[in-house]
Order: sequence, then C-alpha cells, then structure tokens
Amino acid sequence: MSRTSTGRRRAGWRTANATLVGLVAGVCGVVLTRAVFGPGVVLAGALIGVVAVVAGASLSLRLSVPGPRRPPGPGGHRLRRHVHPVAWLAPVSGSIVAMLAWAAVAHSSGAGWVQAVGALLAAVLLTGIVGPLVPARRATVVCTASPADAVSGKPLELTLMANGPLRATPRFPVGPAARAEGPTHGPRSVTVTVTPARRGVLRSVAVELASCAPFGILWWAREVEVPLPRPLHVAPRYGDPGPVPTRPDDPAGDAARRVPSGVGDPRGVRPYRAGDTRRSIHWPATSHVGSLMVREKERQTDDPIVVEVVLPPDPLEAEQESERVMATVSRELGRGRPVALATFEAEGRTVRLVHDRIELGRRLARAVPAPTAPATGPGNVRPSHRSHTGRRAPRREDRR
Repeated sequence: MSRTSTGRRRAGWRTANATLVGLVAGVCGVVLTRAVFGPGVVLAGALIGVVAVVAGASLSLRLSVPGPRRPPGPGGHRLRRHVHPVAWLAPVSGSIVAMLAWAAVAHSSGAGWVQAVGALLAAVLLTGIVGPLVPARRATVVCTASPADAVSGKPLELTLMANGPLRATPRFPVGPAARAEGPTHGPRSVTVTVTPARRGVLRSVAVELASCAPFGILWWAREVEVPLPRPLHVAPRYGDPGPVPTRPDDPAGDAARRVPSGVGDPRGVRPYRAGDTRRSIHWPATSHVGSLMVREKERQTDDPIVVEVVLPPDPLEAEQESERVMATVSRELGRGRPVALATFEAEGRTVRLVHDRIELGRRLARAVPAPTAPATGPGNVRPSHRSHTGRRAPRREDRR
C-alpha cells in the first residue's frame, strides 16, 4: 500500500471520528439543556447541538487536509506540536456525570435557584475543560543556562524561562515534570532535570508545555523544540578498559625507535645511532672523540599512543565500543601518557591529541560510525605507538 493511500485512509478515519464527536456533542447539548432549563428551551438546546455539529465538521475538515511534513525534532523525536488534552477521559467523564446528576436534582425539585446554580456549574466546568487551550497554545520557554559537558545516564539541570505559569516535562532527553510557578503574568524561571540515555551532541531539547488554567480541571499541552545556548556534549559511560600495546607495530622486532632531539632536558652525549637527526649532533664532542656524537635528552615526550576508533553502525554496539574506549584512554591519560585519538566525525576523519578526560568525552560524543566497515570487524580500537607526525618508525630494510 502506498503512502498516499495510507494518508487518505487515516484522513477518512479522522473525518469520521470528528463528525461522530460533533454529533454526540450536539445530542448531549440538547439533552442537557432540556434537563436543566426545562422543555420550554428546547430550541436553545437544538441551537447548541447545531453549533457542536458544525464545530465537529470543521474540525474534521481541518484534520482531513494533510499539512506539510515537518522534520523530526531532537534525536528523531516526533513532536506533537498541536495542542491536545492530556488524560482527558477522567475530567470529561466526571464533568458529564456531575452535570447529569445536577440536572436530575433540578428536574425533580423545580426550584429556580437550583437551575441557576446548575447553569453556573456548567459554565465553570466548560471553562475549566476548554479554557486551558488558550494559555497552552501561547506557552513558550527559552533555555537560559545549560552545561557544556555531561555523561550519559547521569542527570543534569537546564534553566528555562517561561512566559507564564505552566508545567514543563522534558521529552528528549526524558526527565520529571517541573512547575513554572509565580505571578499570574510575566516571565518566571523553571529548572528541569534531564537524563541523556546515550552519547552525542545535543543542540536542542524537546519539552512538553502544559497548562490547566484557570480552574485546574483538564491539562492541555503541546511539545516544542527548545534550542540550547551552547552545544551539550554527552560523553559515554566508563566501560571495561581493553589492552593497549605500547610497542611499535613491528612483528619482526627489527624497527629501531626514533630518538627525539627537540624536547626534554639535556642529560649528556652518546654515540650516533641510525634515526638520529642532524640537529642532535654535538660537534665539539664529535671533534674531540673522532666519531659522531649526539645530545641525549632526559626523556621522550613527543611519541604518543595513537588510538584509532572505528564504531559499528549499530547504535547499541557503538555505545558499548565508545564506553570501552572511554575507559581505556582515560586509564592511559591517568598514567600521564600522551594519546592521539583518531575518530570519524561528521566533517571526516580527525586525528588529534587529547589532553584530558573532558576533551576525550567531547571527541567520543562527536564520533560517528565509519563510512565503510573495516575488514577486521564492525567495530574495533587499533592502538599503536607512533610519533606525533603520524609516521611509523622506519624499518631496517627501508633505511637501506
């Protein structure tokens, strides 16, 4: 079945349902008006029924016309942008039962003040059910403060500024509802708590705004997308660390490690070895000894561990792999070893040093699966001991 035929079928069901609701509302209006005000005002009840039927027909016509397809909200969450009632069955049913009971009392007593109180009660119930639609439609919020970094699975707080009293419920990421309380008019601040379920970069959140003003009988709500003042990097959790080899990728064992000469404190001189640069030669010692001598530094600091991260296309497997990388690289950073992280991001492959765990979390939050799956498997981490230029140590046969 095509998408067009499916949309037409859904539009037909919406039209039928809305028309049925209008007819039921019209009949209820006639019966309720006759019971409260007596048989002498049947024409007023019929007028109310006609208005209800027309309103239902117009609503069905509006729902049957397909609107433009909106893009999904944050994280692919489909926003319910239209104002809709929340848990409407109990308030509406209770109001109908209360009106029918009062209509029976008014019909049996026949007193005028009972009918007047019944009309006032009907007005209050109708206002409490339909009235919140207007403030819910006008409700808006703006995010004024948000953190820059977070960890998946741990709650964080966002500060929102609302234009009136309302209830804000985070939908993506999820979180408990919070009330924006204060004066009747004017902006007020509300703090919501959200818990990201997975890593990633959030630039907006989905929030449901609801209002039950003025009598608190029925809640009307709609969902909005709230942009964050700055991107929120959600780092993965700490998983089980994996092994990281500390030797060069040289199974034969014949690759000589290049001795750096531009960093570290001078410790002395030593004979020249293959791989030493020309700048490291100590000419006074060379002329004195008669053979090439080079300066020896205190320690090597420009030879980081290069960790190449390849995430699988499956979101769950990618989350587990990123958690393992987070724990593995954090352990190496805790030991004071420099680490260069190679990841695939939206802009392409990125290889850059990570200096602390915060930068590591941001890099893994921006990481995406590789464009093509590698031959070794859907996801792996291939650490290797390389220099900061990304070149391996030269083999002996290459130097010849």
